[in-house]
Amino acid sequence: MSTNLEKQHILVLEDSAFRRTIVLDGPQYSLGRHSNSDIQMFSRQASRHHATLLRKFNSKLNADVFWIIDGDLDGNKSQNGVFVNGEKCLVRELKDGDLINFGCDVNASYHNSSGDRPASLKDLERDNSRRTNGTEGGTPNKSTLILSQYSISNVRPDDETFQDMSYLDVVTNLPNHLLFLEYLNIALSNAERYQHEVGLVLFQLTNWEKLINTVGSNLGDLILNQTGQKLKSCLRNGDIVARWGIEEFMVLLPQIRDRDNLERISARLFQVLVTPFVLQGHSIHLQVTYGLALYPQSGNGTDLLIKAAYGNLHTPSLAMVSPAAQLEAELLAANISSDDLPTSIKTPSLPNLPLISPEERERLAKVEKRIERALKNEELDLYYQPQVNLQSGQVEAMEALIRWKHPQQGVLAPQQFLPWSDQTEMIVPLTHWILETACRQCQAWHQQGFTALVVSVNLSDKQFYHPQLLPLVQEVLTQTGLMPTFLELEMTEATILRNFEFAENLILALHDGGIRISLDNFGKGFASLRYLQEFPLNKFKIDKSFVINLVEHPENTAMLEALINLGQSFKVQVVAEGVEVQEQVNILADLNCFAMQGYHFSKPLNAEDASQFLVNH
Repeated sequence: MSTNLEKQHILVLEDSAFRRTIVLDGPQYSLGRHSNSDIQMFSRQASRHHATLLRKFNSKLNADVFWIIDGDLDGNKSQNGVFVNGEKCLVRELKDGDLINFGCDVNASYHNSSGDRPASLKDLERDNSRRTNGTEGGTPNKSTLILSQYSISNVRPDDETFQDMSYLDVVTNLPNHLLFLEYLNIALSNAERYQHEVGLVLFQLTNWEKLINTVGSNLGDLILNQTGQKLKSCLRNGDIVARWGIEEFMVLLPQIRDRDNLERISARLFQVLVTPFVLQGHSIHLQVTYGLALYPQSGNGTDLLIKAAYGNLHTPSLAMVSPAAQLEAELLAANISSDDLPTSIKTPSLPNLPLISPEERERLAKVEKRIERALKNEELDLYYQPQVNLQSGQVEAMEALIRWKHPQQGVLAPQQFLPWSDQTEMIVPLTHWILETACRQCQAWHQQGFTALVVSVNLSDKQFYHPQLLPLVQEVLTQTGLMPTFLELEMTEATILRNFEFAENLILALHDGGIRISLDNFGKGFASLRYLQEFPLNKFKIDKSFVINLVEHPENTAMLEALINLGQSFKVQVVAEGVEVQEQVNILADLNCFAMQGYHFSKPLNAEDASQFLVNH
């Protein structure tokens, strides 16, 4: 096979004897303590047949990928397991930068150099490449290309495998300090060789003892578990979060650009942790301090880095209060629950906000239970309002709008119940239901022949900033089979501006996944327009306040024309909302705005009537 480094899979493996950089150019590799293994592990703790690397073709990526399997292909598992990025796994597709631990003192990192090739892999070309057989990592009938090999010791494996050591925390199922140190060691070793920086972030829950005395140890375990999952949901592939102490979590960022980047990531994680959440009827508010360490500036070894992280533990000062944080304080003062508020509103300046009142907690618990029953009883429905293009005469998109057919109160509009549901744990299942229902309906329309139709879903502030949004969208697209380009997510300009950096990263991730992005209520935040060129937006929806009185107040035309021209200068589609009469249609067309939505064309329709509208138009 070709060993062209422009498109190669690299395994950097370190055990008690060697550090090896290995080109994976074959279809499969056995890894283990046995001398006949394709890649031999020099550790008494490794199993004879510890793991298998298997090359597979990924049709979505149109490229080969490697999977790692615990044990051999006959189904025999290793003694101590395989951990990828801190998670124990039986089978796992490897991604560039993944950190692998084999349940012992053998560690590895995987690198896929196709595409943008890291500078570190370019350095490997200067190593003396060679193929080995037998006890240095190969077998008599199969050779393995080792780009570099450094002797660490002369330890020889013996025949006894150590008993399984505990590498996972029993409460959170996260890596414990032992496994974390293994990952930290290999990250530092890679950083030294490839000349990049490594970040550490230590989080301490400062009100943990008081919280446990209030809610009890059983609920305390659930809080720890959810805290760990919150951190994991915000991390990149290859980053590690571990349970470090009783009330401590440690985050490893194996590749970090600089200290500013480390501080931004830490602040974002902090905001996620201090966001109150409801758990079994209790509103939980964590008080958190955190400390940073950056290799090599803070130290060149594990002990020095950990000491540095402890040495600068701090809670950001009140000087960091943002307008959004002040808004949260006002909400709490008005007895409005702050559960799962956007991360932009949750800032480090509010660590001592009180828990919500028992009455408010009871009310939210009832809301959560009632919405759960509404989902179960199919009381919720989606209505669809068409977006029409005058030039083509086609319906280009359907905006999905939720309705609740309440048994006692009749049909409820979203503003009557979504602000409440967003404050409960039902925000995730409800968002999933909306996305899945809309995507399945769009698929049905495609099958009816409307193959270019896009479905648009509005996101509230809390839905947009929820850490599960991105994986939720990806899961729904996989479940429904809808191509990402036919799903459009709408958020307002105000939502974006509440945490610009977070919003930018999330929108870029959604856009990279092929999902369309629409900016709703365009024009209300006119001072923010200088930011919009940094976002990969597909559509601007001009706020209906610029349209609704257009006939009676022609002076609005100048502002409306400026918004249309501005949107077109960004090379995005401009849609006018709130179009109700023909005169508005005529004025908008004269201003070169031909995409419109409003009651002039159709009110929101249920799925059956929306399908008939498509047939008629």
